[in-house]
Amino acid sequence: MSHVSVVIPSYNHEPYIRQAVDSVLAQSHVNLELIVVDDGSSDRSLDYLRSVRDSRFRLVEQANAGAHNAINRGLAMAQGEYLAILNSDDIFHPDRLAICVRRLQAGADLVATWLEVIDHESKVLGVKKGWRNMLPWPTMPPGGRLAAVDAFVINLLQSNFVSTTSNIVFTRRLYESVGGMVPLRFAHDWDFLLRAVRSFRCELIEQPLLQYRIHSSNTISSNRSWMLFEICWIYAVHLNPVMARLLPASPDVSQVAAEAAFMAGSVNLQGNDKVMWMIQQFIERQCRAGYADPELLLLEYEALRQEFINCIV
Repeated sequence: MSHVSVVIPSYNHEPYIRQAVDSVLAQSHVNLELIVVDDGSSDRSLDYLRSVRDSRFRLVEQANAGAHNAINRGLAMAQGEYLAILNSDDIFHPDRLAICVRRLQAGADLVATWLEVIDHESKVLGVKKGWRNMLPWPTMPPGGRLAAVDAFVINLLQSNFVSTTSNIVFTRRLYESVGGMVPLRFAHDWDFLLRAVRSFRCELIEQPLLQYRIHSSNTISSNRSWMLFEICWIYAVHLNPVMARLLPASPDVSQVAAEAAFMAGSVNLQGNDKVMWMIQQFIERQCRAGYADPELLLLEYEALRQEFINCIV
């Protein structure tokens, strides 16, 4: 069996970290390594992690630097041909890696799966079937135009139906081309996916092979304005490149109008279209001034980012 590396970014999930680790080490696909990067936990997570005895397990301890940093450090250490991420409050199905690796060996570069949504007590709240249900926000109009299209790439533009970094397994070839996570607080997984779909084959496996935990300390619950800013950032950065792959440029006016209507009925910025336009203008101006990757300036400089967040409604 092919070697798989799993990275767990761990931060203050003492009630859940044991289940997460056990779910990896108990995989039916046994040829794996597990790298846990503890991102400065202040609870007793490390007491457990330091006690784990398994030759496939490695623990790295660092000062708090954010989930994206912990994931990137783990991925940089990984030796596997295939790579996976598991957040420290989620749980792998026992056959997740075996099933996902088979799909990757069949030609996919990245796979996600259906998932079981669970609460803080591990009670199953429902099954999320990719883009077909439980979308994180409504489309305009309800149901949208993208939702009717049975395609990974198109539906990924509508919303992050993959839901979490825990729900991606991918090839080393893809990682070495796309790179790691950028310093987004809420949407680093969505950004990674949208970079991946520009050049690589991404597929959804229609089986619930992950338990995704919802609880009061989920990152997504902490700052709505910042989250909405990141949604606008995602569209400003990715909408045009991904649409260029899907719909080649055409001089046909009727086709252009149809494409515009298609996107208008599917992309929901929740009243913050102006902010996306502001971000696009900022990126274009900085590109003309010679800056490489100017979109990252908005993520790296707090005062600059806050000016845009202040415009969020």
